[in-house]
Amino acid sequence: MQAPAKWSRDTPWRQGHVLCGAACAALGLSHNKFPEATCVLVIGHDCDLANANLEAEPYAEVIVGRFVDNTNGNFAWGKAPRTLHLESLRDGKPVSVELVATEKLALPKDKLAPFFPDEMFVLEPKQLGVLRNWLGARYNRTAFPDTFVDRMKETKADTRLAKLLEPKGSLISFIYFDLDAGELVEREKGDPYELSIVLVFPAGDNPDEAADQADQLAQEVFADCQKRLPGTDEAPNKDIILKSCFAICEDDVTVAKARELAQWRLEYMSLRADDNQLGKVEF
Repeated sequence: MQAPAKWSRDTPWRQGHVLCGAACAALGLSHNKFPEATCVLVIGHDCDLANANLEAEPYAEVIVGRFVDNTNGNFAWGKAPRTLHLESLRDGKPVSVELVATEKLALPKDKLAPFFPDEMFVLEPKQLGVLRNWLGARYNRTAFPDTFVDRMKETKADTRLAKLLEPKGSLISFIYFDLDAGELVEREKGDPYELSIVLVFPAGDNPDEAADQADQLAQEVFADCQKRLPGTDEAPNKDIILKSCFAICEDDVTVAKARELAQWRLEYMSLRADDNQLGKVEF
């Protein structure tokens, strides 16, 4: 079905809508490695899309993504700013879509105007929020001290964290680090960082069950990462002292608390040749 050819403020297009097959074919859009699994998602802001002044806002921003068989937990909930696995519904059935930040395109609005969004595809409000946060995170994310990042790599504590979260990562929406009580400094050799890991989980339909699962995961993360960061009160680790790992519900994270913490994302790990624990997603 086609819409009126002229772009207007009443355009049916909104952020999170998916282009139908006819639109993709007409505009020559397909995934560069998996064309048969193409999913093109509109990511432009609703206000920009509704702007009918094509001199001021001539383009509709999209990402050329693809459908994937399974959601990788490390890419769920926007934990990695380069790649997002987004859960949605297609013809009433759950599907997972992979979006890579570098695959953004600007489509001329007059080229998209003749088409309607794919009605089979529904992105629920919570996942639309995830998409928006992920889009913004690429330009607004915490930079940790290089020394701390290097120590995480050298001890492979980052590997343990990613490996544990991958199969259960969909349970966790955010990973926060409380590093030296918010004091981000480059420490000299022998001067350890003090770290607490905070796993934030959505309450979902069964808050008690979600809390139990998140608490169990937090215990597993602490025990496994502690193996990479051994130490005692008498003889602490000289690189990183892991003080604690605990889970907290999204509903209980205040704005003030969130400002004290730094969100930990796993994007740098995709640059490392020995890190295949993030799955077989191709970049």
